[in-house]
Formats: sequence, structure tokens, C-alpha cells
Amino acid sequence: MSINYNKTSYIILNSPKGDTAIFNISINSQQICEKNCIKYLGIILDNKLNWKPHIAKLTTQISKSCGILSKLRHYTAQPVLKAVYNALIHPYLNYAVVNWGRASKTTIQPLENLQNKAAKFLKTSNKATLDEIYTQNNILTINNLFKMSAGKLMHSYENNQLPSHFNQYFKSILTVRKYPTKLACSKNFFLSRVNSSQGQCSLKFIGPMVWSEIPDHIKF
Repeated sequence: MSINYNKTSYIILNSPKGDTAIFNISINSQQICEKNCIKYLGIILDNKLNWKPHIAKLTTQISKSCGILSKLRHYTAQPVLKAVYNALIHPYLNYAVVNWGRASKTTIQPLENLQNKAAKFLKTSNKATLDEIYTQNNILTINNLFKMSAGKLMHSYENNQLPSHFNQYFKSILTVRKYPTKLACSKNFFLSRVNSSQGQCSLKFIGPMVWSEIPDHIKF
């Protein structure tokens, strides 16, 4: 296997405090360049992990799809518009949302506005509210897509279906509580205490929180 050095790069994830390490990486005497963001499996990773480049790309893509829906609504029936939404918008919003869905509210807001705009093209009545449009068309908002994805991940963890490097990533409340309280017997995971907004966006914090909101009869 040969390496295309011109297409090979690396990224350094910076700390929130702005401390940046300096590296010089080379392979076979060929210097490898550093980038602030890279694309991997369709996801744009940035060196601050704020997901702004990835969400900006999604915003551009969804904006184009909204334009298509806007034109089609004058010529096609509502079921066709819904099919177009599911083909051109839903896959982009759903893919890897468990990662970029943890971005700040300010970063995600433009994308949420576009989703709302697209949803309005699917309304069957001029009096329908936005919530009614989502319900009638069985469409999940970005926030609910994120919660569903996080819930699926926690379900996979509970049933030992994740790769081995996730082992012991979450702690069962039973391993933390010394006494068999109602909470300890709920089969939920321990919710770590965090003191920063970045900590509240971590999967280790959000995962157990989303899992605790799911009724037991749905979990198991």
C-alpha cells in the first residue's frame, strides 16, 4: 500500500484554554501538513471540536434542499414533498447526530431554523402549528434526533454491543450507591457531576441523562 503524501494530513485537538502543542510529523522524510479541520467518513472534525465547520456544511446542504421543496410545493402533493424531505434532508440531519448534536445551541440554531422552514412546506393546513406539522409527518426535530441516537447508543452499551474501548465508559448506579435505593434499582447510569458547559456537552454526561428519561418498558 502506498501513501499519497499530498492527501495525508493530521489534526491536533486543542484544549479549551487554548494551549496548543507544536508537532512536526513526517513519513519517509515527507512532511505531513497540519490542518484545522479534516473530513473523515463524511464528518468534518475541527481542532476545537465545536462542530462549527460540519454544521456550516450541513446548513448549506439543507438550504439547497429547502429551495427544492419550495419550488416543488407548487406542483406536487404533500406525500411527495414528504418523500423529498426524507430523501434530501433527514439523512443529513440524522447521520452522526450523536456527535455534532452536542454542539452549542448558538451553533445549531441556524440548522434548526432551516429544518423548521423545510417542515412548513409539508403542512396540510394553513392553521397547523409547527409542532403539529412535525407530529403529523412523523418527523423528529434535531434535538429529538439527537436524543434518539444517544438513547440507542446507551441501549447498545447496556447490552454489550459496543466496541471494547467503551467498556466501563459509563458506571451503573448500582456500582456507586452502597444501598439498594429506588434510584439504584432503576438500572440507570451514574450521572457525573460537571462544572463546565463543555462537560455538560460530553457524551459521558449526556448519555446517562438521556437514558434516565426513557421509560423502563421502552429500555428493555
